[in-house]
Amino acid sequence: MMTRQGEDGLERKYTDFYSVPVYRRIATGYAVGCCLRCFYCWSDWSRDFPEKFGQYYSPRQAAQMLFKAAEKGITYSDYWRKIIQKVDKLRLSGCEPTIGKEHLLNLLHYVEESKCKLFILETNGIILGNDKNYVKRLSEFKDKLYVRVSIKAATPEGFTQRTGAIGEFHKLPFQALKNLLDEGIYARTAAMTDERIMPKEERRILIQMLDEIDPKANYQKTLEEEVIDAYDTTIKRIRAHQDGEYAKKLTKEILKLS
Repeated sequence: MMTRQGEDGLERKYTDFYSVPVYRRIATGYAVGCCLRCFYCWSDWSRDFPEKFGQYYSPRQAAQMLFKAAEKGITYSDYWRKIIQKVDKLRLSGCEPTIGKEHLLNLLHYVEESKCKLFILETNGIILGNDKNYVKRLSEFKDKLYVRVSIKAATPEGFTQRTGAIGEFHKLPFQALKNLLDEGIYARTAAMTDERIMPKEERRILIQMLDEIDPKANYQKTLEEEVIDAYDTTIKRIRAHQDGEYAKKLTKEILKLS
């Protein structure tokens, strides 16, 4: 549903490609589908229903769409268009872009040959923590690659409660960071440490785990800490997480949109 084999390699679904002002200007491809179900997620409904949203792109087509988005710059805001004249960074974000291993690796071949200065891969780290070979192959592109690993929890209980996944897998994002650093890939972490869902003691455990992997990063002071933002999708997911009947009603409404 998220990927399929095409004539020009493994195709992957995306909902859109455009430039945004984050990271001081960057062209972004928004992937569909994810291996986690974080109840506070801001991503659009393509996370939950990848079969209903998005279009398939080959690695070459996805790269071309990123290049075009960079050339156009920020088009949705006159303010940002005046401030930011040039976009020279690329990113995959949205849901979980590491789904579709061969697609991503082949896309990076096109990026490597381009004028792009930096490619940012935003990931929850589940797949990269489970597949060292994937990370080893990513290291071929480390001259332009930066990986941002978003960590959801530091305990099995917290991981299951927030993501719906099996608790023991909470260590995979930490393993992903270690795998990336071992291969010489520039990588850092962000973490959902919002006090409304993560106890202070768990935050302490999280930083301790990170310090054991990358003591030079000094995460006590440098950790990028995420908080729950009141996006429309976030508010509806939180309500659905607490109310089964509302979840059923919401599902029907979303499917009508597709």
